[in-house]
Amino acid sequence: MANDHTDDRTSSEDSRLDISALASTVLSVLSDKGEEGAQTIRSSVVQKLVDVALQTSAFNSEALLEDLKDRRISADQIVDIYIPQAARELGRMWSADVIGFAKVTIATARLQGLLTLLAPPWAAKPSEIANGVNVLMLLQGNDSHTLGPHVATAQMRRAGASVRILFGARDETIVKALSEESYDMVLFSGSRPDALASIAKLVKRIRTSVLAPPPLVLGGIVLNLADGVKEKTDVDLVTNDVKVALKLCEKNKSRSRSLTR
Repeated sequence: MANDHTDDRTSSEDSRLDISALASTVLSVLSDKGEEGAQTIRSSVVQKLVDVALQTSAFNSEALLEDLKDRRISADQIVDIYIPQAARELGRMWSADVIGFAKVTIATARLQGLLTLLAPPWAAKPSEIANGVNVLMLLQGNDSHTLGPHVATAQMRRAGASVRILFGARDETIVKALSEESYDMVLFSGSRPDALASIAKLVKRIRTSVLAPPPLVLGGIVLNLADGVKEKTDVDLVTNDVKVALKLCEKNKSRSRSLTR
């Protein structure tokens, strides 16, 4: 690909890591592909998303989605397969110095904006596995890019879950939310190994401050960047699979219903 997107770059290796990890969803359906996911990924569609996201002219999301519809690409495929793949390509281009920080950030924000049109909260399709599940997703305040967590949120909402996202919230705010509201799962987004200590601290506080806390789950690119993540944080589960997380959540709800009978 021609180097026609070059611009001023930051020299920060931390920023480079963040950009390279753009496509690593908190919990990705790609790790457990169904019939749709098993289909061959069309590189022309991935390239279309990348090119439109990087264009210097106004971004027309509606026109882009119409084009993908004409190519017989479903909304679920766009969310589960093509947005993450386009983000991976952006991360590759960043790592190869084909594009700079500003352009990849804008392009990623455009891809994230598509999720609002494709999977708004009120359009979630209920399913047996996640019926009535309430999820609290926690994003670390130093995470520069949130495309992955928003893809995971769209996937869970499609499965019928209600998802609330807190970004960089204080520990007190999180404990208060868990104490005053009913959640079936707490989902930590982790993209940086240096955030594991703060996650572990919050996990300990939740366990000591919240009566009968819900399952605590951690996912994200950090699972590929550090060893012993579960032991270091003391969460109940580490996974990059939406279905696995929701099954744990439903299992815990079933156990709770049995105890109240």
